[in-house]
Amino acid sequence: MNARRFASWVNLLIAAVLALAVWVLLVWTASRPAFKTLIDLTPQAVNSVDPATEELLAELREQKCQLEFHLFLPPVSGQARDEATAQWLAIQARVRDLTRLLLRRYVWLGGENTKLIEYDMYGDPASTREAMQRFGITEAIDTVVVSLQLPGKERRFKKLSLMNDLADIELPELRQAPVPGARMVVPTLKDFLGEIRLSSAMKALLVQGVPIAYFCGSYSPDNVDLTNTSVGRSYGLLLDRLRALGFEVRQLNLSRQKIVPSDAALVAVLEPRLEFPDLDAQALYDYLQRGGRLFVNYTLAGLEDWNTDGGKLGELLGYEIGKRPVYHLIRDVTGQARGPGLDGNIGVSRLQLNADAKHAVTRRIAQSGTTVEVEEAREIKERGAPEGVIRQVLLWTGPYGWLAEADADGGFNTRAPKSLRAMVEGMSIEVPNKVAGERAGKAIVVSGKFCNNSNFVQSGDLALNIFNWMAERSVLLDIQANRYRVRAMDLQPQQLGRTGNLLLFGVPGLFLVLGFAVFFMRRRQ
Repeated sequence: MNARRFASWVNLLIAAVLALAVWVLLVWTASRPAFKTLIDLTPQAVNSVDPATEELLAELREQKCQLEFHLFLPPVSGQARDEATAQWLAIQARVRDLTRLLLRRYVWLGGENTKLIEYDMYGDPASTREAMQRFGITEAIDTVVVSLQLPGKERRFKKLSLMNDLADIELPELRQAPVPGARMVVPTLKDFLGEIRLSSAMKALLVQGVPIAYFCGSYSPDNVDLTNTSVGRSYGLLLDRLRALGFEVRQLNLSRQKIVPSDAALVAVLEPRLEFPDLDAQALYDYLQRGGRLFVNYTLAGLEDWNTDGGKLGELLGYEIGKRPVYHLIRDVTGQARGPGLDGNIGVSRLQLNADAKHAVTRRIAQSGTTVEVEEAREIKERGAPEGVIRQVLLWTGPYGWLAEADADGGFNTRAPKSLRAMVEGMSIEVPNKVAGERAGKAIVVSGKFCNNSNFVQSGDLALNIFNWMAERSVLLDIQANRYRVRAMDLQPQQLGRTGNLLLFGVPGLFLVLGFAVFFMRRRQ
């Protein structure tokens, strides 16, 4: 073999080694935590999580937090006696599978300090019994325990039931009464709430103390219901979520005591129909001057006299509520409208609001593009305020809003006038503290229904952010997101096989072909 041919073979060998080294470096780089990503191939991408959850797990990883998920799944024995029981068992199996997949995703994102521990009640009954006693589990039901320990802090945990907390199940007895001779109605798995509940539990474990939220209902003659979770105009869902986040909810009647209790983390007034008496308004303002927190949610009332303008409290804080409802043109999604939108439909009363991207309450909502919807809203206007009071627009309509005019039938005309403009529907107000250097008082005023049972699914994030921000629980902001950015690939089995063959044989084969091509090209020279 002459020197030239030997050099060619050596050159080919070096090229192959370099190509192989490049491939190894690519694989190594892809395995690094800073560069890795996980593609969700599950049906409907149920294993994908929201960016807020990823950020939370990344923060816990940086803080060296020990995060553990303890999964207790009692064995299921026997056979279903009827169709409803069979469907229930199928739902239970589905929820178990979804929970396992989601927890594995959490462990993958959390790194080496995050663990999933699944107990075998048959194979290791001693460890299972010891763990159940440690976490206070008295019933053999499907349970996941979220256990979290920050460096130098005590370990805290929260128990969640798979069927009651992580799954939204529609039971037949809640839908309709059984009819003799009719086909049996079986339960239905409406939604899997695993990420919402697990992330909420993790964030709740990061905060200490139990903030007390006082609700004032004495300004609503039509009795705002704070307990019912099924009637649309009630607020039972909001209070249930607040309790789940660690709040204690109490009632406050300022007509009996003209002072806000010192243990109040915040005061909330929902749908006030009557003007605040001067003494009540002064008590709330004094509370803000002591660094308090106040949330007031105005809506449109059926009686004109109940559409208050804010009264003395509005005068002290520098806002005024309009009397007429705010409407806005409906965006034409079909693209057939020639103008900026449609009117003449009752849908103009349902407003889709813009949110301030800088304020802590609305930052995540604005960045994620989540829509805040309110109905029965009125305009919030600025008015003269005492020195030092700072006001900031939080929520506002698009540019095609107007104040509705009354029609002959006693309702409001849904036709838009020629003059249209944007209108404020949410305002953040800061009141200086009486004591220099102490924290300022803060109030949020929002017009329009958005946190009652009917609207909570769509815009409940905003309400929870308001309460968590007021309680200074910033870690709990954005506890639930409505819009998910799912990174998923929908591949069929044949496509998966072809992808595997490409990675196993195609890429190395390409390097080999390129190496021979270079060899023969140089040989001709």
